[in-house]
Formats: sequence, structure tokens, C-alpha cells
Amino acid sequence: MLKYIIFLLVIVFFFNDCSVSYPKNYIVRSLEKLVKKECNQDSKAYLVGRTLYLDMEFDEITSADDKTALQAIRKMNLAIFTAGRIVLSSDSDIKYIVVTTYDSYKNLAFRIAHNIDDIKNYFYMRISHSNFNSRKLLEIEGPLTAANMIEDRHCIADQEYIGRLIVSQINMLFAADVVLVQMPRLQYVAVENETLIFSVSDIVDSKNIYLVKNILLEKTKDYSKKYNIYFKGIKVVAFGGEALLID
Repeated sequence: MLKYIIFLLVIVFFFNDCSVSYPKNYIVRSLEKLVKKECNQDSKAYLVGRTLYLDMEFDEITSADDKTALQAIRKMNLAIFTAGRIVLSSDSDIKYIVVTTYDSYKNLAFRIAHNIDDIKNYFYMRISHSNFNSRKLLEIEGPLTAANMIEDRHCIADQEYIGRLIVSQINMLFAADVVLVQMPRLQYVAVENETLIFSVSDIVDSKNIYLVKNILLEKTKDYSKKYNIYFKGIKVVAFGGEALLID
């Protein structure tokens, strides 16, 4: 089904590549209407600089039923493509699309973000499905931090996006691997003087610190090349920034 939708979108873009179907001033309203029509979901959109946010509230993401939870994730992905279609048919300079879903109590929140150029290249089949997924930024927050993530809407900087993407991909790698699942969770902190700063649990032995450092260096090199954005180095500190672990 998803491949069929992608195919239709490519056909639409092929014949309407030069037209402006969604003027910038109406993107927010247009996105909310189209998500309601195509995803059967109420939503709230926000345009902050070059970043387009779409918030959707539904309790299915907390369901213990795997199929129900999976449907919720699929709805998020469909919303990303819907937003991508609007942006690529507009006169806007939007660079990042962010879809956030959360339960009514704001105890759990999922956030998916994509670079609009990656969406375009995927629509035109210039990159593979696996390549596209490797460019997906996924963030998950629980009861203590979900509300903060939901309310955090700012214009995403290019270097920030790369840092958050690196963390997202590594955390997904750790979660999916039976050996690495015990590894500490990473977080993006900031970029200072062209240096990426990450945080990690301070309860980490020297062996795991060495492994984290090597994975971070490898991913930083990989994504710097993909997006032609380079950094002088990386730093890893304990949560809260107290102790410098890797420099």
C-alpha cells in the first residue's frame, strides 16, 4: 500500500513540479485539512522558520496491542509524506518536517523528523527505502519529558539536525540489538565551535565508553558525508553535563 502511495505521489510531482499548489501563507491550514482527509486524523500544524511541525494526539500509541501501535506509527509516516507533498508543491523554503504524536495525558510522545530533500529524493526514487530510513530522526520520550518535547517547537538548524539524527540512529541500533540493548541511551546536547556535544549516562564502564566513542565517530563521519556538513570533533558528557567522558 505504501509503495502504491509513493508511486502516485511521484506521478503527481512529475506533472506539477513547477506549479505552486500550496502558497506558503496557507501551508499550515492546508496541511491540517489534508491530514484530516487522507489520514482521518485531527492535527495542529505550526510553521517555525524553515521547520514545519505537525502535532497529532491519539491514544493508540500506548496500546499494548502491537498491531494497534503499529497502525499509529504508520499514520505518522503517512503524515510525513502528506506534509512532504504539500511542501514540495509550495513556494516555501521549508527544510524540515516534524511529526509529533502523543497520548491525551502526554505521558508518551513520538517524534519523527525528515529533511525535505530526503523526502523528495525518496519520492523520485533517487534513494532506496533503507537509505531513506537511515535518514529518519526518531525521538521517544516518557512521562517525565514527553510534555517538554511536545512543546519544543523551534527552527531546526542544519548542524543540530545532524546531531539529533546521529543520536536517533544509534539509539535505534542499541534498542534493536540483543547485545547492545544494555548500552546507555544517548542524547544530543548542542554544537559549540563546530564540535558535536552528546550526553550519556554516567554509569558507564570504560569498555562501553570506548565502544560509544567509536560508534559516534563512525556515524558522525557517515552523516557528515551524506549531508556535506562537517564538524571539528565530538564530545560526550554525563547527563547534565557534569563530567566529561570523551573529548
